[in-house]
Amino acid sequence: MKLLRLIIIFLFLLFFPVILCSQDEGTVKIDSLRKLKSDKLEPSGLFFSAGLGIDIPFLNFSDNSSTSLCLGARVEYSSLKIYPFVIGLSYQYQGNEGSDDFKTINLLNGLKTTIHSVGLGFDINLNKYLKSSFTIPFLTLEVKYLMAQREINPETALQDFLRKESLIGFSGGLGFTLYVFDIYGTYTHAKNYSSFAVRTRFRIPIIKF
Repeated sequence: MKLLRLIIIFLFLLFFPVILCSQDEGTVKIDSLRKLKSDKLEPSGLFFSAGLGIDIPFLNFSDNSSTSLCLGARVEYSSLKIYPFVIGLSYQYQGNEGSDDFKTINLLNGLKTTIHSVGLGFDINLNKYLKSSFTIPFLTLEVKYLMAQREINPETALQDFLRKESLIGFSGGLGFTLYVFDIYGTYTHAKNYSSFAVRTRFRIPIIKF
């Protein structure tokens, strides 16, 4: 039931902005064309994006943890000088509760894995190679530094489980941009914390130069 509620909430947050964008399609297209106009030959800018998604544990992580919501933020640099690349510095938080089967087998009252991660990566806008008039498909790649912490109740259980761990992970995925709204899926390889994720993010311009 928890997973069903998470999926319903996520799908609502996922498609509600798309509906709004489609209703205001004409206005947004005109505004987008105006923003593209610049006196500079190679316009650049910094952007901030906030994101929400669902993180699904994989491999060893799926043996002891369940699906959770994940929150994230990203600062991006975009310029015609480096087109079709967009460089980004990101932060993500997720809190995966222990799976019911794992807690039952190990006589646990509670288990939660909290992960904070910082990543440096880039997106490749594929519209340079694939013609698309409505959306912009992109490939995303990222190197992450993950800081994981486990809360186990009772504390004396699972002595072989590390309570705190820091490690490097690698992430890659595909998605598409609908104006300032992105939808994308990723796979993160990170030892005992590998996972799949479906995420969304909204992009806001900060500085143009």
